[in-house]
Amino acid sequence: MPDPIASPANPTAARVRALLARRDRRAEEQAFVVEGRRAVADALAAGGRPELLLLREGEPARDLPDGVPTRLVVPRVFDALSDVAAPQGVLAVFPLPEPSPPPGIPLVLVVDRLRDPGNLGALLRAAAGAGVTAVHLGPETVDPFNPKAVRAGMGAHFRLPLRRLDEAARTELRSSIPLRAATDARAALPYDAVDWRGPVAVIVGSEAEGIGPEAAALSTVRCAIPLAAGVESLNAAVAGAVVLFEAARQRRSPAVPA
Repeated sequence: MPDPIASPANPTAARVRALLARRDRRAEEQAFVVEGRRAVADALAAGGRPELLLLREGEPARDLPDGVPTRLVVPRVFDALSDVAAPQGVLAVFPLPEPSPPPGIPLVLVVDRLRDPGNLGALLRAAAGAGVTAVHLGPETVDPFNPKAVRAGMGAHFRLPLRRLDEAARTELRSSIPLRAATDARAALPYDAVDWRGPVAVIVGSEAEGIGPEAAALSTVRCAIPLAAGVESLNAAVAGAVVLFEAARQRRSPAVPA
């Protein structure tokens, strides 16, 4: 192994810092950073293969994949790369994953104008758990490969096809998904009164702004999660998870509408 990286100006350290900080750099290189032993382990379990590992000097090298270029980094430089309070000592650069949609009846998640990366990551984690087949992200939604979104996703990025919600995607959804349900706290239709067993898209917006005009035009119905008196709304990730797992519950029934 080469000598430890001891300067923040080292090209490898500078590259990782740019991938962590800049969406355009991640898009340009088609790569992103996963931080922490648990997150890297989740990525490996989902089939990801890193192209580079950075290990904080003094950290044990256990549970790391063989055959991947690995650099030790002195603690002060490693800790300056991380944006968490207590770095876990492992950073990995992965190519942007391209998982294939799983077989079965489509359950699509559309995310529009969700700007908090932690919320988005938590929603992606719930989507993976509920069996979502693809995720479409509106142009005003935070980058899913933002480090906070990646940490909150816990490997979901390697299990879900992530796509842009552009005009081609909207056209495809209109032609292939007849039921496109937007969550809306003001809607009269309860979410558990919707039949989620056929091809369906769940459209989730931000808690503050909801969905934008283009996502609203895409929807065919709006539904709400009934809340106790005095509670106005739920966190977007929580609301999305509630609806997605209701869809998953219904889909465990053998009776599927024609």
